[in-house]
Parts: sequence; C-alpha cells; structure tokens
Amino acid sequence: MNSFADYFSKRKLIIDLSKNDFNKRFKGSYFGAFWAFVNPIITILLYWFVFEIGLRAASTSTGFPFVVWLICGMVPWFFFAEAFMNATISFSEYSFLVKKVVFKISILPIIKIISSFIIHCFFILFLIGILLFYGVMPTLAWLQIFYYIICTLVLLVGVSFISASIMPFFKDIAQIVSVVVQIGFWLTPIVWSLDIAPMKYHVLFKLNPFYYIAEGFRDSLLYEEWFWNKPFETLYFWFISLVFITIGALLFKKLKPHFSDVL
Repeated sequence: MNSFADYFSKRKLIIDLSKNDFNKRFKGSYFGAFWAFVNPIITILLYWFVFEIGLRAASTSTGFPFVVWLICGMVPWFFFAEAFMNATISFSEYSFLVKKVVFKISILPIIKIISSFIIHCFFILFLIGILLFYGVMPTLAWLQIFYYIICTLVLLVGVSFISASIMPFFKDIAQIVSVVVQIGFWLTPIVWSLDIAPMKYHVLFKLNPFYYIAEGFRDSLLYEEWFWNKPFETLYFWFISLVFITIGALLFKKLKPHFSDVL
C-alpha cells in the first residue's frame, strides 16, 4: 500500500479511473446508472413497508418516524457493502493492469471505493432531502457526517486490502465477503434498534466497527450527539480500523509479487 502522499500525488489518475469504472459498470444497460440509484431506494421502501406497515414493528423509542431513523443507517451501509464487495475483486477484474510492471496496482481497490462513493454522494443528498421533508432541521452536528464518511473510507481501505489481496489466490473469498456483508447487515442495528436486544449482548453488537458508523450518522443527523462524547467507542473504532489497515498492508506487500502468476 502506498502512503497517503502517494495517493494524493496520483489523485487525478485515481479520479479519472474511478469515473471510468463507474461508467463501465453500467455500460450496455439501457437505463445506465439509473439502476445504481433505483435499487437502493426500492430496498429502503421495502424495509420500511415490511417493518412499519406490515409487521408494525417500528421502534417508538427513537423519537422520529421509522423511515427517517431507518434511512440514516441504511445509506452508509449501502456504500460500505457495495464498495467492499467491488474492491474485493479489483485485482482480479483489472488483471491486465496488475501484470503491467509500471502500474501502481495499490490504487485499484481505492478506485473501486471512490467509484461507489459517487453513488453515495447522491444518497447523502437524498437522505438530507428525506430529513427536511419530515421536518428535521439542520444543526451543527450535521457537519459530523464528513467525519463519519472518513471513518467509513478508512474502514473500507483496511478490509478491502485484506480481501482483495487474498482474492487472486482464493477465488471463494468474493462469495465469503458477500455472505459476511449479508450477516453484517442483520447483526448491525440498521433495521432494528439495539434497545430491543438484551443488555448483556450490547457489547457484542458494539464490537462490530460499522455499528459506530451507523450510530454516528443517527447521532449527527437526529440526536445532535458529538463523537467525542463517546470516547471509548471512538478509540475502539480507530484501533480496529488501524489493525485492519496494518493487516491489509502486510498481506498486500507479501502477496503482491505473486499476483501476476495466478491472475
């Protein structure tokens, strides 16, 4: 993995390749990138209908309409899940670049993450629109969204370099990541509130680093809660994220010389 300075010096190349990757994903589709926005919106509507209308299981302890509370957790999850799965296959998908000696292949997972981030920017605006529609007015705490976006990006870089580095040697890792994402969605309080879980299990759920991000979005947009008011959760998140980045960097450095042999 390159240093931040190296990535910054290649920012134009990374941005251009990210745009190309985004366009390539929908090439040949009649509606193009339209599907990237429609599918998550339909998913949100389905969960809202099932939990609030169908099961009448919406949490009343949140103090906000269920759809507002729901979308605050689902928007960052959509970004994380899509970027994680796409970045996992980055070295395999761009194998023709991996085999070029002069190309810095460490930017490939970053390209996938930024490509997914383009869609995420739209959904951030969509989320703000929903909040305003339901009468949730902006506060200074909303600025924390930038902090939690950075948290998401850092976590993504760590886990993506781990899975992407393993992928050329163990193709099943893509399926394993897909399963992990599905399990992670239900083990993270995104469509359900942690309040319904027995207190003795709360610590276990909070070990999931994405819990910090999902709750952070809600704290920022709904409850005006600042991240420094949760020092232990913040320290734990950054510790585990740095552990993932360290493992990812070591794996990438060790396995990179053999990528071209197996791709």
